[in-house]
Amino acid sequence: MKIDVSSFAPGDVVQLKSLGPAMTVVALREDGVEAVWYDEVDGDVKSRVVPAVALVKIDLSILEDDEDEDDDEEEDEWREEQSSGRSRKKRGRG
Repeated sequence: MKIDVSSFAPGDVVQLKSLGPAMTVVALREDGVEAVWYDEVDGDVKSRVVPAVALVKIDLSILEDDEDEDDDEEEDEWREEQSSGRSRKKRGRG
């Protein structure tokens, strides 16, 4: 049985349906989807051809929204630390 790989395109971010690392589609082949990913364990970029039936696209906009919120919170905390540090310095001098 031949699986249709046309639901994927180079540049798509995918993941195995059974989970695992996020992978980037680099090519579509007759035997599956060629994908690359960063292996955090050994620090290498890996590449494999994976059967299309085993993959699902990942919607990165959800992750980007979460990261933006985290960045905003960190920036607010940093600003609070900076302003409280300046206040202490001014009090210490006087």
